[in-house]
Amino acid sequence: MKRLSNISYAPTASYAVVAVLASVAGGWLAAKGIYHIAAVCIPIVIFAVYRILRLYGNTIRRVTFMFNAIDSDDLSFRFNENPATADIPPLNAALNRIKEILQHAKLQAEERERYYQLIMECARTGIITINDAGSVYQANDEALRIFGLQRMTHIRQLETMAPDICKALMTIRPGDRLHASCITETGEISLALGCSEIMLDQQRLRVVSVSDINSEINQVQIESWSKLTRILTHEIMNSLAPITSLSDTLLRTDKPLDAEIERGLETISATSRRLTMFVESFRRFTRIPEPHKEPFEVTELLNQAVILSGTNKADIDISVDVDPVDTMIYADKTLMGQVAVNLIKNACEAVSHRQDGRIEIRSRIDPSENVTIEFSNNGGAIPTDIAENIFTPFFSTKPDGSGIGLSISRRIVQMHGGSLYLSCNTDKKVTFTLKIA
Repeated sequence: MKRLSNISYAPTASYAVVAVLASVAGGWLAAKGIYHIAAVCIPIVIFAVYRILRLYGNTIRRVTFMFNAIDSDDLSFRFNENPATADIPPLNAALNRIKEILQHAKLQAEERERYYQLIMECARTGIITINDAGSVYQANDEALRIFGLQRMTHIRQLETMAPDICKALMTIRPGDRLHASCITETGEISLALGCSEIMLDQQRLRVVSVSDINSEINQVQIESWSKLTRILTHEIMNSLAPITSLSDTLLRTDKPLDAEIERGLETISATSRRLTMFVESFRRFTRIPEPHKEPFEVTELLNQAVILSGTNKADIDISVDVDPVDTMIYADKTLMGQVAVNLIKNACEAVSHRQDGRIEIRSRIDPSENVTIEFSNNGGAIPTDIAENIFTPFFSTKPDGSGIGLSISRRIVQMHGGSLYLSCNTDKKVTFTLKIA
């Protein structure tokens, strides 16, 4: 406010005073009949008025220049405040002060924008801002991860790979809650969509939240199964140990046993041993070691897995195609080898009833620099009710199966930050896809 008060001493006021005094003096001298002296006042009045108009014009130009610069988002200007060289230093100081206030407000707005952007990126929920035409104004990293995209400019980018989700994003309105599912490059996804509305730059925008239900459920399932199996294995093993030990001791006794009693003890012993083996499979599910990662070639991994799976190439046509041949991944070789062996064994069992059984293992690098390995077979489609549960721990259609092979495999891949899913399920081709960075 002190700077603004100095404007009262600006040259404009001085020239106005000179013009008024010269006019009054000229009028008084003319009234007294002293015309030759009164005529001298006329040039003084003209000069004062000229200077006032010139200063006014300069002021208007400075103010206009400042507003144009602000409108162009250019706040790099600064007016001269030196009294020795500036015509209106107080005005220049006031305009510079206005610029500083606007510059400070702009910096605060940018800081708030960065703050909200950081919150948006840290959110575990995908957030997409779209207009009524479907153009995407903003999409956070979680939304891009869910859809398997590097950049998203329009929701029609999802039309080919996820038509149901594209339709849901087009039709959802504020207050709606929709569900949609599809298979993308990142695997099978089931999404919950919510919507709210905001006005920005005189345009109505919809802010859509996208939650990956499968991811949340899978994580909860893993945690629940882990807790359950730890409790069950502890309690069951504590109960089985004395039964097994006692039945074996009685069977080894020197005293003759009644035939019926001996059969009963043998049944108890055999049953307890089978239960012990079953409980051990529980333990394997919850005791997956932390990955010790190292670089290794995919070709070597897959060739070793084929050998370890016990596949007889004479009975089953099995091919391994890795492109580029020297493709490498950074992972735990032992754990990833276990995953590959499990998938190959399952494929062998699927084609065992066919004389033209064929298994194709194909590795490629996708545009996101992820290594994608596909394990395909022609053993026929997996029934829908079974396909929905194949990754559920302890679910098995085999009489002697433990049902933990695929669930452990998926868990191992998830521990490496990757994904394992059923990407194709038809009579001609069944494919499990393993994706890892």
